[in-house]
Amino acid sequence: MKAMESKDKGLERAKQFLKSAEACWQAEGLVGCALCCYSAMFWAAIAALMHVGVPAKKKWRHDDVKRLFGLEIIKKRHWVAERYGEWLKDAYELRNDAHYELQELIRKEVERMFRHS
Repeated sequence: MKAMESKDKGLERAKQFLKSAEACWQAEGLVGCALCCYSAMFWAAIAALMHVGVPAKKKWRHDDVKRLFGLEIIKKRHWVAERYGEWLKDAYELRNDAHYELQELIRKEVERMFRHS
C-alpha cells in the first residue's frame, strides 16, 4: 500500500471513530464516546505521522504513536501546539478508565475530550 493511500485510510478511520463518538455522545453513552474519541485521535495522529513520512506499521502501538506524534509533529515540525500531545495523552488515560475500570466517567471530562477530538 502506498504511503498516501495509508495516510488517507488512517484519516478515514479517524473520521469514522469521530462519527461514532458523536453518536455515543448524543445517546449519553459516556464510555463509548470516550473510547471513540481516543480512537479518532489515535488514527488522526497516525495519519499525520504517515503524512510526514513516518512509515506505516503493521500494528501501531499506543505508546509509539504518542511518542512519535510529540516528536515528529509537535517538536520537529511545530504543526500543532503542544496541547494536542497532551490531549492525546489525556484521551488515552480516559480511554483506559472507560475500557478497564468500572468507575463512572465524569461527564465534563468526556465532553472536553469530545470537543478536543
